[in-house]
Amino acid sequence: MTLTAEQILALAPDPASAKAGNAQSSPSHWSGLGGHEQALWGLCQGSGKEPYKAQIDLAGPAFKCSCPSRKFPCKHGLGLYLLYEKQRAAFSDTAAPAWVTDWLQSREQKIEKKAARLAEAELAQTPEEIEAKAHSQQKRQDKREANVGAGCDLLETWLADLAREGLAGLRARPAGDWEAMAARMVDAQAGGLAARIRRAGMLVYGSSQPGWEIPLARELAQLALLVRGYRRIASLPRGLQDDVRGALGWVSGVDEALAEPGVADLWRVCGNHTQEDERIGRRACYLRGRQSGRWAMLLQFSAGAQALPPPLIPGTCHQGRLHFYPGANPLRAAFGADMALCEAAPGEAGDAGAAAPAALLGDYAQALARNPFLELQPMLLDQVAPHYAGGPSPHWLLRAADGTALPLEGRFRHGWQLHALAGGAAATVFGLWNGYALLPLAITVGARLHGFDGENPQ
Repeated sequence: MTLTAEQILALAPDPASAKAGNAQSSPSHWSGLGGHEQALWGLCQGSGKEPYKAQIDLAGPAFKCSCPSRKFPCKHGLGLYLLYEKQRAAFSDTAAPAWVTDWLQSREQKIEKKAARLAEAELAQTPEEIEAKAHSQQKRQDKREANVGAGCDLLETWLADLAREGLAGLRARPAGDWEAMAARMVDAQAGGLAARIRRAGMLVYGSSQPGWEIPLARELAQLALLVRGYRRIASLPRGLQDDVRGALGWVSGVDEALAEPGVADLWRVCGNHTQEDERIGRRACYLRGRQSGRWAMLLQFSAGAQALPPPLIPGTCHQGRLHFYPGANPLRAAFGADMALCEAAPGEAGDAGAAAPAALLGDYAQALARNPFLELQPMLLDQVAPHYAGGPSPHWLLRAADGTALPLEGRFRHGWQLHALAGGAAATVFGLWNGYALLPLAITVGARLHGFDGENPQ
């Protein structure tokens, strides 16, 4: 499958690479162009004597180039793909040169070797080793349970102190109090609680706008509810137990997801949400099943100076099975071994599966009843028009024909761009609903999808 120019540029690691890739998409920069159903290749003359060898595995897509750039994909890979999108006739359908076939074969061999190593490791374990491993894992689990329990005791006391003092006096407290408590939750192996405490602290000191007390009260209430939930976790349904542990900071392995039955469907990528700070990068990719109507979220991570992997491209489709991580309202998923990028089915449009806001709010209420710790719910809104509400507190809304209106999150800074793309009319909008406001991630106008990932403050 080949991508559109917008989808190709969405693979760029930064705006500068996208601009440079566009500049490299002229035939004058290339020679030896070729391709077949699996790959593209070409030679791009740079500043050196020998041209750079650029190649693309279309199944990924995956890129390789002999240039010294550390960006992935580099401008030559992007330029090659953009040139193919514009002028396919320039690529001769011939046998690939050795440097292309060698790379494709090495990619296949790596995948096969990895699968073989995993299979050998499982077969090589004796019953005694398997039992010893399970005992060691249980011991670590018990220790962590005890550490998290002690952290919850400490947090409950701290929350009770805040409740006695009241919200009005919180800004008189040192900002370091919130970070100190977050650090103690990290020590207690409850990183999820630490992240929520830091987020609550930002609500206290991060805004000069009135009304900060209300979202802060919601955040503190969620913390208190999580502590109570962990206290009686043994009495909760199995799926909700997984949700509580996940909210506290337990990280489930991909093996847990792959052990669950797969859901086969044509999965359309609706949008991405990227968040990065000094320590870790996180991207959530949202997909919707054409037949099942289910939402799925795939997570990508990076640490330190490592770059995030290339995103799933909004508007593309993947055929195969998704395996969902356990939970009361499963959303996070992992690709099955049969998942493959494919062409959209005939009649498949960006608004397939979209619904009116009133119906989606009903779906959200049901999801929240199953998992009261739900933070974000993907929504594909049908026929909503951006509307700017003035007055003492101006803000943006998405309004439906029946009068239902959803407010947009204050951190969304592209209300006028959203309005301009819609042309003042109703359109299909994909976003994340937190129970109080929507963060738009994409809008579909006609047959074109426009994404907002990377343009929203985190």
